[in-house]
Amino acid sequence: MNLAQIKNKLNENPELVFKHLNLDYEVFNGNIYCKCPIHEGSDNPRALSFSLDKGIWRCWTRDCQQEHSNDIFGFISATLGQIHGEEVTFKESLSWACEILGVKRITRDKKAPTPDIIEDEFLDLVNFINKKPEIHQDIPIECQCKTAIPSEYFIERRFNKSTMKYFGIGDCEESGPMKDRAIIPIHNDNGSDLVGIIGRSTKVYRLPKFLFYPTGFNKRHYFYNYHRAISKATEKSCLFITEGQGDVWKLYEAGVKNAVSVFGKTLSDEQVNKLINMPITKVVVLMDNDQAGREARLEIYRKLNRIYKLIFPTVSGKDIGEMTTRQIKDNILSSLEGLY
Repeated sequence: MNLAQIKNKLNENPELVFKHLNLDYEVFNGNIYCKCPIHEGSDNPRALSFSLDKGIWRCWTRDCQQEHSNDIFGFISATLGQIHGEEVTFKESLSWACEILGVKRITRDKKAPTPDIIEDEFLDLVNFINKKPEIHQDIPIECQCKTAIPSEYFIERRFNKSTMKYFGIGDCEESGPMKDRAIIPIHNDNGSDLVGIIGRSTKVYRLPKFLFYPTGFNKRHYFYNYHRAISKATEKSCLFITEGQGDVWKLYEAGVKNAVSVFGKTLSDEQVNKLINMPITKVVVLMDNDQAGREARLEIYRKLNRIYKLIFPTVSGKDIGEMTTRQIKDNILSSLEGLY
């Protein structure tokens, strides 16, 4: 049994979790309610709720879920940590879950006979998830370029004026490094600060095609449009992942509000960690329709297939950004109802 199957089994039997954690609870209107077992002094019998439909939890009095993953594993880790009086790792929570589910797990010793073997790749995944992430600090910046919003360059490339205004896309009106470039702002995860910009050349002679500011901007720590997409992604338990910013804009014009881009074709370890902490169970992958895009899809499948239900729609054109809204709706979104 792999990680996704274990998580699904827990979400299908959440009362089993509450019972083994010795919690008094009630089930009402699609939720499980109980006193919050994580913060001290909780006496409200509905202080904490667990959504049976979405598989996520929330403490309504102190927002305890903000300090932990708000999925079933985060709830288990947080509660066990309070019971034992010390931090409980993901690996320990996983072992506890396997025990109450009756799932037999073994190490890499292939000589030990068992009908239910978790492969080396799965054990590597557990170790990766349990690895402490690199500490990253957002560094707010100010755009030094006077920008005319909306971007006439992208409007000429068949993006709607309202879309350009919504995403804050404009054209640089000054001389300097961003001269003859359209300006694409990048925000931190909650959208409070500008942490980088992309200058997209508007002239064929203006190289490189994409220029990041500040120099050395660490894009592996971010998803483009994360702060706008997270709410809808949580609601639908689904995230759309694309290559470029234009793909996100086209999907937005087609009605998709839970799309992000990875600034290219590679999904970094930092981005995988960010995904793991999101309350989603499904990922729609829309890479470009070329050799590099196909290789990117294989890499994403290798990294995520044991955690999420992955969906790989067929992109008929070169990329999403080159398709019309009608083509996106008819060829891609028609089979993805309920996911956006």
